[in-house]
Formats: sequence, C-alpha cells, structure tokens
Amino acid sequence: ETEREIGDNKGISRKPIHLRIYSPNVLDLTLIDLPGMTKVAVGDQPEDIEVQIREMILEYILEDNTIILAVTPANQDLANSDALQLAREVDKRGDRTIGVITKLDLMDKGTDALDVLQNKVLPLKKGYIGVVNRSQDDINHRRSIRTAVSAEQKFFMSSPYKDMTSRLGTKYLQQVLHKELGSHI
Repeated sequence: ETEREIGDNKGISRKPIHLRIYSPNVLDLTLIDLPGMTKVAVGDQPEDIEVQIREMILEYILEDNTIILAVTPANQDLANSDALQLAREVDKRGDRTIGVITKLDLMDKGTDALDVLQNKVLPLKKGYIGVVNRSQDDINHRRSIRTAVSAEQKFFMSSPYKDMTSRLGTKYLQQVLHKELGSHI
C-alpha cells in the first residue's frame, strides 16, 4: 500500500456492491456481507466509525426475514463476539441466527471449540457450523476453492471434530443455507 492509499481511508460507504452469480442449480439468494465491527478509527476514518458500522449492521439484521450468520473466529472468546452480541439484540431467542465459527485450524494447541459447535455455550436454535477458510497464502498461490474445501475436510477428519464432520465445513454450511432459504420461500 502506498501512503496515499492508507491516508485515503475515510470511512465506510453505504453504497452496496452488487454481484450477481447465476446458476440453474441454486435458489435466488440475496447475501449481504456487512463490515466487521471496528473499535478504533484507523487513518482518516471518522472517530465514530464503530457507531456507523453498528447502525449499518442493525439496519439489515432488524428485518424479521433475515437469516443472520454470526461469524466469530474460534480463537476469540464467544462471550466477546460482536456478531453474536448484535444478533442477540435483534433475535433474542436465536430463531434466525446461525453461528459460524471460523479459524478452527488456528486455535492454540490443546484447545478446541467442541462445546461451542455442540451448541452448549451460547445456544442458538439453528446451532453453530465450523469452517476452515482459505488462508491468505492459499489465495496468494491461487489455490482453488475446491482444493481448499478438500483441505478443510482433511483437517476435520484428523481433528477433535472428527466425530461431527458431517455437520461441519463449507459444503455443510451451503446445505444449511439452501434449506433455510427454501423454508423462507
């Protein structure tokens, strides 16, 4: 990044980026990828960046027909999850929130997220799904998504999660979202 690029970081934009992907094999879906919570303004960001992002997120997740994916890294304490906190504010009973736990491969040795994935910690009616996303190295080396999904499954098969692999991973998350969308329709 150049100094100019870093200094041009003025804040967030409310203008959506529309990306249309067509396939005869899936139902129509509107996916809104919202920014993660920012606690501290960086560069030229406005001091109230946290408030701006929070208001934007709430604007979308307040809708009763919205399925909320509360994404939280496994190496963060679930009780400190901004995503789960916001989801609980608008979905108190957890009826329309799916917890997605990422970075299971980056947890400290000797720790795991079994209790979370078994829905024992902060229960949600739709539960939690663990995923292992492509790393920055995978992206830099242009490893395909298919390769990443295969590596994800290999990770689960040789991990503390091996007994629950049928309910983990990107493919399972896709199946759950497909079923949820069908139910909504």
